[in-house]
Amino acid sequence: MDPTLILFAGMPGSGKTTLARTAARRMGIPIFSKDRMQRVLRDHNLAESSTGDGYFFILDLADEQLSLGQSAILDATFPLDHFRLVASDIASHHNAKFCAVYCYCSDDTVWQERMTRRVQYVPNWEPVGWDVVLRMRNYYQPWKDSALFIDSINPPEENYGRVLAHIQQAGYMRYRPVQPSEED
Repeated sequence: MDPTLILFAGMPGSGKTTLARTAARRMGIPIFSKDRMQRVLRDHNLAESSTGDGYFFILDLADEQLSLGQSAILDATFPLDHFRLVASDIASHHNAKFCAVYCYCSDDTVWQERMTRRVQYVPNWEPVGWDVVLRMRNYYQPWKDSALFIDSINPPEENYGRVLAHIQQAGYMRYRPVQPSEED
């Protein structure tokens, strides 16, 4: 596989980390998680838990991997276009492929229930609750056709199959933000 930067994005509890970890394990690609990075920053009094500082670190780690001709997986909510554009630019700078996977859950009742029993992948890090999801809905910028949309209501193995096919077909593309006139 050509060097590829793979983003797993979506709201908290949308299934992105589960899929990202599955892809990393099965494909042998390093994964960099914003929550894990943010926990380290918090534990060493370098940043608060709720800052975006972890994005700078995971993007820098991805930049290093791509400079070595290796792929990388980034696991974070990526709610705003800024960091999506930076990730896309990093891939382009290294002539690497760019592949985004946007995870969501189409059933709010199921999603809210899952939020109460989430797997805690990052030691000493408390996953956010449903109240954060409700707040994020007000500012989460939509993804366009530049991402594969994965509904976590479907079985994980089915979703992983779609993700794997998407990664294998990834191209040398740039992230394109949704323009305000396209949101309607």
